[in-house]
Amino acid sequence: MSKKISFCMCNDGYEKLLERVRNNFENHVITENKCIGACNLCGYKYIVRVDGKLIESEDIEEAFELISNALTE
Repeated sequence: MSKKISFCMCNDGYEKLLERVRNNFENHVITENKCIGACNLCGYKYIVRVDGKLIESEDIEEAFELISNALTE
């Protein structure tokens, strides 16, 4: 079943994570948004929402792994 992955365009470095997610999970809906409602984390963590659930990490590898895990739940 397809899930929605939402990225914040204001999040520092989101482009690298977005590219990796697009390359590995093309069967899911991937969106770039102006804001995903986690502004307090946006400047120093990678933030993504998977079907509304907030994923956050200071490390891009960990963020990708957390996204991957959320997609297989």
